[in-house]
Amino acid sequence: MKRLVPLVIAAFLASSISPAIATNQKIQKRRYKEQVRINRGVNKGQLTGKERTRLQNQQNLIGVERAQAMADGKMTKRERSDIRHDQNRLSKDIRHKKHNKRRVYQ
Repeated sequence: MKRLVPLVIAAFLASSISPAIATNQKIQKRRYKEQVRINRGVNKGQLTGKERTRLQNQQNLIGVERAQAMADGKMTKRERSDIRHDQNRLSKDIRHKKHNKRRVYQ
């Protein structure tokens, strides 16, 4: 019984902390994937320099927003929702800019 109580407490603490860590990792992973998409568009000539700059600025703003959300050590549901919304918007912008008529011919 004496061994069971600390084990239960440790399991409870681990389960309460891990969602915040997992959320932050998901945001970082998605940021990496979006950067890969931007770089691929530049390499294929689908994105102009101006489009690339705007998309990267948008991505940097999401990074600032994430840092502000984590400043107090905990990301609230509302903050997560706002960041996810901004990431969805960025993803759509990447797709639209990669498939518009503007091209960089090399």
